[in-house]
Amino acid sequence: MKTRTQPTYSFGTMVFRPRARQYLANDLIITVVCLVGLALSGIDGVFMGNVLLWASLAIAACLVYRFLYLRSMRFVITDEQFIYEHGVFRRTRDFMELYRIVDFREESSFSQRIFGLKTIQIYSGDRSTPRLDMTGMDMSANLIPLIRERVGASRKRNGIYEITNR
Repeated sequence: MKTRTQPTYSFGTMVFRPRARQYLANDLIITVVCLVGLALSGIDGVFMGNVLLWASLAIAACLVYRFLYLRSMRFVITDEQFIYEHGVFRRTRDFMELYRIVDFREESSFSQRIFGLKTIQIYSGDRSTPRLDMTGMDMSANLIPLIRERVGASRKRNGIYEITNR
């Protein structure tokens, strides 16, 4: 009697980070307003110059945090899991089993298109993370087929089959 063995798939680990250009796509206008506010507050005789200075510094601190948060994001794809790491002061790791991923979507806002970026939305049957956004990916990166291949291999390895009722 012959036994069938499960095929083994080993892809290795892939790591993706949002591009720094995503910061500009998100916060370019606010950054310009902040810089103008800082410049105007340095001019003698400007009405409420001190208030403008402190408001601009507070906005600048928020913008620095947003940049650090964006740069701290990592999307790690192993043979079994999709891991989303994020956080500046407190690091969080969200785990999603690959076999739970059910659908994908790519979208690109106007500002993202200007900077050659896109967001890949991953939909899953995971309760804690039903949708995960991979923000700031290069427009030319064709990631969905790579992820889909790993999802299919994970489903085969775990004996998961999709049943549809049409």
